[in-house]
Amino acid sequence: MTLPVLFGAHVDPVWGEGDQPLRYDLQADRAGLDLVTIQDHPYQQAFHDTWTLMAFLAARTEHG
Repeated sequence: MTLPVLFGAHVDPVWGEGDQPLRYDLQADRAGLDLVTIQDHPYQQAFHDTWTLMAFLAARTEHG
């Protein structure tokens, strides 16, 4: 079985930077990358909630 090679980007969920997660996600979308990853550390107060952030980013991109 041959698996496809996928390319993606990691988006830090830091909320202190304003719209940084959205800017990174939109750049990955425009570049045609296959996926975006977001770390999930619910105990980290400086991070957006991962599930909410994923829904928000998917709604703002062309290929969500």
